[in-house]
Amino acid sequence: MKTICESKSLVVREFLDFDAFDLFQMNSEKEVAKAVNEKPYLSEDEALYFIEKMIEHYHEFGYGLWATFEKKSGRFVGWAGMRQTKYGPVLNVRLKKKFWNKGYGTEVLNAVINYGVNELRLDKIAGKAHPAQPATLRILEKSILVNSEDNPLVFNYRK
Repeated sequence: MKTICESKSLVVREFLDFDAFDLFQMNSEKEVAKAVNEKPYLSEDEALYFIEKMIEHYHEFGYGLWATFEKKSGRFVGWAGMRQTKYGPVLNVRLKKKFWNKGYGTEVLNAVINYGVNELRLDKIAGKAHPAQPATLRILEKSILVNSEDNPLVFNYRK
């Protein structure tokens, strides 16, 4: 099990197969699915497939979406990390509903950005919000990223 980074309240590590149950629970929450504009997971197998694909992503790019846990309780909070796109690494955060509005989104996003810059030596990292995802926009606005001059829904980190 590889720990990626930590923040004041959270630990971020690579997903493991046994995280499928927690991932399934989060992605089957109707409020979470609505917030991210995706269909809820219908089975734990869907979560396991996601984890398998993310492990491939780790090997190919050196980063991906990582499982996130509360330090104090050890409870699964959600995921945070970066996915490779044709534009480069793009940030992604998803939290279980019970952990919304606690500041965890911004906290973990900043920890992942610092990891990307300081450990992975990435030259640029971006975050974007969809107009239908105001919570994501608020997290990005509170983060250490800088708003793009070209698009108010895009945020960047550049060395």
